[in-house]
Amino acid sequence: MAKCITLRGEAGYAEVSMMAKAVAAMYQLSALPAKDACLVELAVVEVGNNIVEHAYGDKPGGLLELRYLQAECSIEIVLVDEGAPMPKEMQARVACAELQQMDPGDPATWTTSGRGLGIVNEVMDGQSYRREGNKNYFRMIKQA
Repeated sequence: MAKCITLRGEAGYAEVSMMAKAVAAMYQLSALPAKDACLVELAVVEVGNNIVEHAYGDKPGGLLELRYLQAECSIEIVLVDEGAPMPKEMQARVACAELQQMDPGDPATWTTSGRGLGIVNEVMDGQSYRREGNKNYFRMIKQA
């Protein structure tokens, strides 16, 4: 039987961190490999921080909701916000974003920005984005 938990708070970096740690703890209770809990936590941090930075422009007061659904052999996480929609060119990259590899000899590849979707694509088994009404929904799946 699937279990669903919803967390809500203000869209801020501290709140994203707390939500990510809560997801990692809940993930530890699933039937999925415990070693992947840190990867799921990382994915939530990447998407959550992008929401704070891009959807809300680093301005306080916006809503951030996290829906965690735990099934027998998978988990689903949906982050919901009421900020600006994701630009169309980014939407096209969500499901197929590649992680730019860093080259120790080329400082131009040492960027810390612009890597989030690639990281999420590497550590999760599926991701999607949709805009419905005035809300953004970013969905991630991890399977056994």
